[in-house]
Amino acid sequence: MAVNTHESSTAESPPPHITPDARELMGGLLSDADLLAERGTASPPDIDLCMRLGAGHPAGPFQLRQAGTIASPHRSEDGPAAAEVSESWTGPVGLAGTGHMAAGIAEAMVRSGREVRVLGRSAASAQRLHEVVAASLARQVSRGRLDEPTSQAVMARLEPVGNAAQLGEVDVVIEAVAEDIEVKLSVLRDLNDQLHHTVPIATNTSSYRVSDLRASVSPGRPVLALHFFNPAAVMKLVEVVVPEDVSAENPSLEERAHAWVRALGKTPVRCGDSRGFVVNRLLIPFLNDAVAAHATGRPAEEVDATLVEGAHHPMGPLALIDLIGIDVTVAALESMFEAEPEPRLRPHPLLTQMAATGELGRKSARGFYDYR
Repeated sequence: MAVNTHESSTAESPPPHITPDARELMGGLLSDADLLAERGTASPPDIDLCMRLGAGHPAGPFQLRQAGTIASPHRSEDGPAAAEVSESWTGPVGLAGTGHMAAGIAEAMVRSGREVRVLGRSAASAQRLHEVVAASLARQVSRGRLDEPTSQAVMARLEPVGNAAQLGEVDVVIEAVAEDIEVKLSVLRDLNDQLHHTVPIATNTSSYRVSDLRASVSPGRPVLALHFFNPAAVMKLVEVVVPEDVSAENPSLEERAHAWVRALGKTPVRCGDSRGFVVNRLLIPFLNDAVAAHATGRPAEEVDATLVEGAHHPMGPLALIDLIGIDVTVAALESMFEAEPEPRLRPHPLLTQMAATGELGRKSARGFYDYR
């Protein structure tokens, strides 16, 4: 995916025309974009940027409206300029987690020149992450995108550790464990107990608010969200979330985080502390809307073609649910509905039925499409 920044966004191609059928399916997403802007979750330009970089849409909702495709009560303005700070995180980084997302985050960081200390549940799990990153770099070498000496130098910056106390002096620790609140709270509690009280702890969550996780850290501890997107080594967007009370106690935290993300070669976007932040809060209910359209009798292929051909989306919504996982989509909707009990956020009965019968999408070889 092409790199996009606030500065370069004005030079993009004009927003594409969308068909009436596609516009109808996107109605809920567009209304939600208005809602997030009104709440101050993110500015209209940042919402647009999120949907381009995080969801692969050719234009954000406010760009579509500015182009006259759809009327809007909002006026799109230039995004905030990148903050310049005199000091940022330049030293080693801690990473708690060894799954798919953690491996992508680790790769992005070591390739940027950062030393990364990986904390796993066991030495074996930390070693598996090491092997995943090594295999990814080997593929880049085989394709001529990286040379072998550089690959070896990158891998030398990745160090597994056995417990939180061995993370040592790090600039920040990122939690990237399973999207289960009890698991996250336990990991954050352990990190809080072992790290110096000035070390920021960042969560990679998208299902929970930073404020949902604060109970596991000491008052005064800098805590934020750095939400990377899958595949983290490739995707450019990082949603940066610093709750207002944390920002008041640590006025330079957000600026340092933004500068650090930019140093990784990625694009930070400022978001308010609400479940789903921007991309998932817009995208996941939109996917639920597509399920509702399919449940009325429209074939999955027709629903997906409406958005791919009619709105130039990179993938149809039902195919995307299969890729994400039907169970993961249900869990994300349930988390949002818990915080904001709106009908559109309740998982459609067809989704819950499919999850219950094991039709989970690509990982079970059957979802809205058959992958057998």
